[in-house]
Amino acid sequence: LSSPGFAASRRVRDEGRVTRICTEIHRRSRESVTLDELAALANMSPAAFSRFFKRATGKTFKRYLNEVRIESACRLLAGTDLSVSEICFETGFHNLSNFNRRFLQIRSVSPMEYRRRSRRG
Repeated sequence: LSSPGFAASRRVRDEGRVTRICTEIHRRSRESVTLDELAALANMSPAAFSRFFKRATGKTFKRYLNEVRIESACRLLAGTDLSVSEICFETGFHNLSNFNRRFLQIRSVSPMEYRRRSRRG
């Protein structure tokens, strides 16, 4: 079990699992996607999945999901005239205050400031 071949095989399997999970998160980021659903997809308990995902990505599931959603919001802010509240709901957030808080946490600027900066340069 401690042979190099065994460890490499496990890494390859884990990479495939992480890729499958991340693809699902990106595909469903506008919808409600839960830790329990992703744990089931990975054939893991929610607690084991949380540990596995954090070890594999360096981020919690929720942080990763929020970053995916904020990236989508950035594209919409820079490339459309949709209002911030429309973008909030379009990207999977259900609360404008939470969207603004998460955007500021991840991007260090408000959505409106991000839009202003992206259109200037």
